[in-house]
Amino acid sequence: MKLTRLSLIICTIFLTTLPAFSQCTLPAAPSPATEDTTFDTFFMQNGPGWTGGDGTYSLLLPDGTNLWMWSDSYIGTVNPTTRLRSSDLFSAHNSLTIQNQTADTLTTVGYPPKTSSYFVPTTKSDWFWQGASLLVEPTPGTYQIEIMLTQWTPKIKMAGESVAIVDWPSYTIASITPVALTATTIEWGSEIMQAADGYYYIYGIKNPPNDNKLPYVARTTSVSYLTEPSQWTYWNATTSQWVTSQSSATPLSGVAAITPEYSVNQLTATTGTFYMLTGMNPVKPAYPLWNQVVTYYSCNPQGPWSNETVVYTTPEAGAPGCKTGNLVTYNPKAHPEFTDSTGILLTYNVNALTSSDLVCANDYMPRFLRITIPGVTDASPPIY
Repeated sequence: MKLTRLSLIICTIFLTTLPAFSQCTLPAAPSPATEDTTFDTFFMQNGPGWTGGDGTYSLLLPDGTNLWMWSDSYIGTVNPTTRLRSSDLFSAHNSLTIQNQTADTLTTVGYPPKTSSYFVPTTKSDWFWQGASLLVEPTPGTYQIEIMLTQWTPKIKMAGESVAIVDWPSYTIASITPVALTATTIEWGSEIMQAADGYYYIYGIKNPPNDNKLPYVARTTSVSYLTEPSQWTYWNATTSQWVTSQSSATPLSGVAAITPEYSVNQLTATTGTFYMLTGMNPVKPAYPLWNQVVTYYSCNPQGPWSNETVVYTTPEAGAPGCKTGNLVTYNPKAHPEFTDSTGILLTYNVNALTSSDLVCANDYMPRFLRITIPGVTDASPPIY
């Protein structure tokens, strides 16, 4: 009897430490991406309001509109004929806009009169850049938006992270709560995804002083734990285990390097559920010539990742800016809530290496692409 009980205990321990790998049939590789000229044209905004930004995070809202969340942003006006700004200085480190596809409008939240950052740290010399977000329903019919924010100092040093809770539809900031990080070696919040297994997966990067930026993932059981890393576990791809210490985490398997922002999305194909990671290869070629938009597939949110596919080569990378410098491209993401018969929407950011070129609005704005994946024909339903 005692031996049987001991055997059961050992068996239970063994099973709980096994890696939770799901099996699936991955679809064929994505098609080469094509430009989505409808979205490109729509986001050539002349104001008044938002006229350019990077970050380019999106979220489907309960009323069918879409929230776009931006990092460094221009809010004001652009000459509609020349597409020139009055100044190359941006006015905000972050901003929110609402796209209404039915009315064909883009509304800048808080404008007028607000042209400065929507979210501001308590240390006024610092600023927040946007990260990923989730829509949550704390009580039936009541919604809030939770946004991961990364805090930076004037020396471009990461000072920490916070989670902003924004009431919807008023867009009132209910709270901004620091994430209780024990170390800032990994920037968390490149993506936050609630997967079919019920876990919240939090993706980030370790950002060494070279192009070999490494992707990581943690997970937690509740959205209320986004500010409590003590309630996270971290993926160790070497041992194929979830571990309790960030220092024991390893980079994701199958992705040699990635740009600082990337997306991970749960998709459904005729072959079943799978996950797609979208980013940019930062080593082939190296900065400032990043130009390869790549996708990876996996049967699991933590990987291993495979089927690396270059879906697009950005023509702006290294091209001349409007005045003196050159352009750089970075941080592609997928936005599956916009999936339709033309495919899955992707974005990447275009920026100028010389600040004086930013007076030209076309040198600082997102670009939009479409890819098709065999068997993926519709947007994945949101999970609240």
